[in-house]
Parts: sequence; structure tokens; C-alpha cells
Amino acid sequence: MLALVLAALLSLSLPAWAADLIILHNNDVHSRLESHLPEGAEEVQGGRVRLATIVDEIRALFGEEKVILLDAGDAMHGMNIDNLFGGLPTIEVMNAMGYTAFVPGNHEFNYGQEVLAERVQDANFPVLAANVTRADGSLFTGASALVQEFNGIKVGIIGLAAEETPIVTHPKNVEGLVFHEPIAIAKQVAAKLRPQVDVLIALSHLGYSVDVELAKAVPELDVIVGGHSHTELAVPQEVNGVIIVQAHEYANNLGFLYLEVEDGKIEDYNGFLIPVTADVPEQPEVRAIIDYWNEEVQQRLSAVVGRSDVSWDGERANVRTSETNLGNLVADVIRAAVGSDIAVTNGGGIRASIHPGEIRVADIYNVLPFDNTLVVVEMLGMDIIEALEHSVRVYPEQNGGFLQVSGLTFEVDPNALPGGRVVNVKVNGEKLSMGKYYTVATNDFLAAGGDGYETFNNAKLVAETGIMLRDVVVDYFLANPTVTEPEGGRIIILE
Repeated sequence: MLALVLAALLSLSLPAWAADLIILHNNDVHSRLESHLPEGAEEVQGGRVRLATIVDEIRALFGEEKVILLDAGDAMHGMNIDNLFGGLPTIEVMNAMGYTAFVPGNHEFNYGQEVLAERVQDANFPVLAANVTRADGSLFTGASALVQEFNGIKVGIIGLAAEETPIVTHPKNVEGLVFHEPIAIAKQVAAKLRPQVDVLIALSHLGYSVDVELAKAVPELDVIVGGHSHTELAVPQEVNGVIIVQAHEYANNLGFLYLEVEDGKIEDYNGFLIPVTADVPEQPEVRAIIDYWNEEVQQRLSAVVGRSDVSWDGERANVRTSETNLGNLVADVIRAAVGSDIAVTNGGGIRASIHPGEIRVADIYNVLPFDNTLVVVEMLGMDIIEALEHSVRVYPEQNGGFLQVSGLTFEVDPNALPGGRVVNVKVNGEKLSMGKYYTVATNDFLAAGGDGYETFNNAKLVAETGIMLRDVVVDYFLANPTVTEPEGGRIIILE
């Protein structure tokens, strides 16, 4: 049935000439091996377990020799199935699916570089990162690019990792690594590979806006397969003669790019996204791998810790632009755990919502997948203001560094220039004093200057507790089996 549906889809969408080269691609899957139910949706969607079925059908329709399968990063972090086992389940699934190449996203470094190095060895496909080196200049993943022949066509693939990785993962995870400016590195590698290949691809975890700049700066490229920004490009975009594609997130779509290549040049192309819907059957081999790891996970995470009649909002677009009840709760738990004056935590560290009903350890781990620990520092009021300004500097754009707060209220004037947007700051109901010291609880990521919070580097360390944030939240639910919504109105956006 699926083969018939795909054949009909492809025949309607593509030119009549025979396929020369097909690039299948995905990005920002974030451990969604299984399908998921988005907020407000009636049917599940996405997940590699269904994506794999479509990949198999396309290979069967067009021939394996014509198909390239690429992942543009942030693949193996985000859900319990990966977080508890250092991303190994995703690598096993990608091995089974026969990926051609993979570029590490910034979240691949969240387990630490030693664990990532192990996953690189576990992969049956090259992990490409041309712009990530050790201090001695050696490539961290061991490969900057891949040159391989498909259907008689020589293809080069260059991997480019996000330059800002050192500020969006814990600094200790990338200690001793250098993330070079990717466009400059791409120019160097492309100049070397262009004479050797017919089609040159950049496999990019740089984000769509940087991909556009990359296309302008490196016209030697033919295609940019992108990730990092979770952009959903329904059709390919062409910039400076370079084709740019990106497939959103969570394996909700399989990107399909169809190239006609003659005499070492792309003569024509067509591309679109194939939705991964509940109608797509699960691929049995991938299902078996997931089932094995799910059993391992359940042994650890099946315990019920409480229940709630409230829907706790951890949606990406919300926690990165405004306070939410879940953000308030996490910040309150942090402050209560250490007895600080205030607490702040980055919205980007909250990765899922919690639905009403029984709450299990697994739900909390999905919300807080990072191995963050609690840290207490002492900061001047003026430095707290600086941190709040950094939090809202790009509002209303989404920002992983947007702070969820406790013990603190403030107003934001979005019409003011960045650096002067925060007004009427109060600590526990009293006006903040610029010259007074306050104890601030946060996670070790922010305390180390993550998300660009340099002001935390100037703070006086009070305590590195070593306590895992998610475990503190689990303990809170155990102590309060029925959790009610905390008081809101902490961050007021002025009209």
C-alpha cells in the first residue's frame, strides 16, 4: 500500500526523466525514534521508526545506488531512550537505516566529547565535521568530508558544525576543542573537492540564515542540506545557484531532493517534503531496536512520582519567549532546593510539556534531558539586570537563553533598544537594589557562561551542589504528589 502511495506521489511531483541522484534528508530529530503526538494533534506523526519505511520504499522504487541518506545533526539527544544511554540507541537505528553521512549538532556534545567519540566509533557511516578540531589541529571526528560514487556520479559531502556550540553546551563538554568559523573552512574544503566531484554537498548544522550566507560565499557548492534552526522548507530554496533544503524536526518529514546530472553538472532538480504520518507503517527492524532499548529504559523510569490535573507548558516556542507554568515550577523547585533569593533557568533547557494525569520519572526526564546540576552564586543587582537584559535581547524571537525565573518579577519594553528593555525589577516583592548582593540559584550550564551569559562568570561561587536538576524535580513531585500551578505574572511584556 505504501509503495503505491509513494509511486503516485512521486509520479505526480517529479519530471518524466529517469532519476540520476536522490538525496533523502532529515535534521533535528532529537531522539524521536518513535512517533509523537504534537500538542492539539489527533494522530501521531514523525519518528525514525516510520521514516525508515519511507526510505526503504524509495530505495526499492529508484534503486539503492541512486539514494543518499543524510542527517544534519541534533539526532541523538532529547528523549530518555537516548539520554540514559549516551545516544547509542539512535546510532543503532541509523546504522540499521543505512545512513550515508551525519554531521554532529551542538546537542551531540551534551554527553561530553568522550561519549561522542565513542558514538563516532559505533557509527557505520562517517561523521563529518570539517570545522571542529582539537588544539593540535587534528579533526575531532576524524573526517571533514566524504567522496563517494552514486549511480556513476561522484559526490562530495562536507560536514559543518555550529560555531556557537561552545556556548550552547556545557563548556566542559568541548574543552580542548576548537570550533572554527564554518564558512571559511567550507571555502577551503570546497576548493579542494570541487575538481574531484560532480555534485558537492554541504551537510550543515548551522541554521537556515547561516546556510544562506554559506551559499553566497561558497558558490562551488551545489546543495546545502541544513539543520539547527528547525526550518521547514516545503520546497528547495535557491541562493546564488546553490540549492538549500531543510526538513523541520523530529522526523516529521523526510526531505526528498531529486537531481538530474549530466556531464558533471546539475541540469534540473525537484524537491519536496514527504510527511511522516500515522498511515506510514513502522519499519520492523527499527521497531525491534527501539523495543529493546525501551525495556532498558522502563526499568529505570516507570515509577509514578505524582499526578496533576494541569497541563504543564514546555513547548519550545513558549519557554523561549515567555514565562510558562512549567518554567515557573522548575525555577521554584531550584530556588526551594537551595534556599536562594532568586533562581533562573534557561528556557532552552526545558524540552517537553507534561500532560494531565499520572506523572512518571520519564515525563520529568523528557522535560529536563540535560545532565545539569544546581549551582548557587552571589551576584550584584546590576549584574542580575545585565542577565535579564541578555535574556530578552532578541525578543520576540525565540531564544534558548530566555530565562524562567523564581523570586523575581520584571517588565519588558520590547520597543526599547536591547540593553534597555528591562524595568521595574523586584526581588520577592521589593525593588531590586543595583549595589546589593543576592544569592542566585541556577544550573551549571548557565553558571559556566552557557547561552552567552558572561555575567555569570563574574559571579562569586557559593556552592556547586552536584545535585542533578531533574532529580530535584523528581523529588519535589514525590514530596508533593498533587502539584498545583505556581503564581504567575513574573515577566510582564509591556504593550
